[in-house]
Amino acid sequence: MNSDELVEKLHSIDREYRHLERAAAALQWDQETYLPPRGVAERAEQLAVLEGIAHERLTAGETGSLLAALGSVSENPRGYESLSALNRDFLRVMRRRFDKAVKLPVEFVSAAARAEGLSQAAWVQARRNNDFAAFLPHLQTMIDFARKKAEYWGFGSGNSGGDSDGGGSGQSLYDGLLDIYEPGMGAVEISALFAALRERLTKLLKQIASRALPDTSFLTQTFAVEQQAAFNQRLMDYIGFDRERGRLDTSAHPFTTTLGSDDIRITTRYFPANLLSGLFSVIHETGHALYEMGFPPELRGSCLADGASMALHESQSRFWENVIGRSRPFLSGIFPMLCDCFPQLAPVSADSFYRAVNAVRPSLIRVDADELSYSLHIILRFELEQQLISGELAPEKLPAIWREKTKEYFGLESETDADGVLQDIHWSMGSFGYFPSYALGNLYGLQITGKLKEDIPELDGLVAAGQFERLYTWLRDTVYCWGCRLEPAELLYKITGEKLQAGPFLNYIEGKYSELYGL
Repeated sequence: MNSDELVEKLHSIDREYRHLERAAAALQWDQETYLPPRGVAERAEQLAVLEGIAHERLTAGETGSLLAALGSVSENPRGYESLSALNRDFLRVMRRRFDKAVKLPVEFVSAAARAEGLSQAAWVQARRNNDFAAFLPHLQTMIDFARKKAEYWGFGSGNSGGDSDGGGSGQSLYDGLLDIYEPGMGAVEISALFAALRERLTKLLKQIASRALPDTSFLTQTFAVEQQAAFNQRLMDYIGFDRERGRLDTSAHPFTTTLGSDDIRITTRYFPANLLSGLFSVIHETGHALYEMGFPPELRGSCLADGASMALHESQSRFWENVIGRSRPFLSGIFPMLCDCFPQLAPVSADSFYRAVNAVRPSLIRVDADELSYSLHIILRFELEQQLISGELAPEKLPAIWREKTKEYFGLESETDADGVLQDIHWSMGSFGYFPSYALGNLYGLQITGKLKEDIPELDGLVAAGQFERLYTWLRDTVYCWGCRLEPAELLYKITGEKLQAGPFLNYIEGKYSELYGL
């Protein structure tokens, strides 16, 4: 077979794997939304079987043989050049996925899937009942699986940074977990970026603490959940979510999942006394969905139809939630719709609403945090999960340490574990190394926004008028079109000509909140 025929065989394997992967995602989505409580145990078994089959398909001898044959082709310049640029990128991504997957025994993959299903269900109940002790055994299991996974990949021989080529030599177990979500970036590099964030954000928080808060009393009213749900459906249409390719449901923790190229699901949650929680989680998750919907036809159905990294994906959701969603132009545009749905807001001015939405008031809950203090929530979790994975922090001590850190970072007392260590779903899923993506997404997002505003200087006026097509076109042509064909650092450099920095995000935050608070 020639190189094109070999690659087509790999495409066929990838398509089968993707179908199995998304079938598992459908079961997981159902578990988080509509599964009856007594169905959890059997669902965990179903996921274990399905993910085991998917793993075996990806790591079968045929896949290795095809990659080996193409490896010899790639060493022949003429043979390699015969492949299209798209197939070269496909081959690179497939090699990375295979090299990581083949090191994990199928029994381990099935056992991990089974444990994750049980752990997520246990977390939902533990959070509802404020019962950390009930979740603790599952948390320990998830930590053990995460450590073992990184060990299989060859990480854990040291605690330094280094290259992230999948080998793991000289890198910590935690670096191995970071590599799942942010290829090419280890804990040392992230720590340096987060140190810059912590210093300047903490300083700005102290300055704002001496200023009077804007009036937010009108946000403490009761907003009927049914009305919130109805408004969010209108909001999705306003932003541009394609209802023929996705839907909105409710879950214990908001999320986005892709069940197919034309089947992207998002969820939110509602609180009668917290209008902004459901509203901004919908904007956030719609940002993820727009990225998934924006992959070009030639990428759909393949492993290239994915974000360049989790942080790049978060850059899009955080961009829509904050840079667009919390901006004066956007809020002035949707405020009449809000008043139409919630007449109790009619006496409030659009400017007062903008100032209330952007009030800086440190919160116990990450997803409800103001834009300024949000990254500190991520830094807190980044520090703790490194210690959990290294063994420096015993899981049973986590609630007490969490309370100490919350007091240190935000000056707040966490009275319950439901509002503390149990508030996030990620560790129940074994997703250690995921949290840094949120803060890194802020950084990616603001660097990309700088280039966006250079190319569309009239962006604010378009947003105020609810005209998003030029913005969509720019994002599709500049970010979405690449899928994961480029590594995150390569994609950022292609768009901006720069390496990842904290400066653009910090300058944006300091400028916005200095104006709001008259600093």
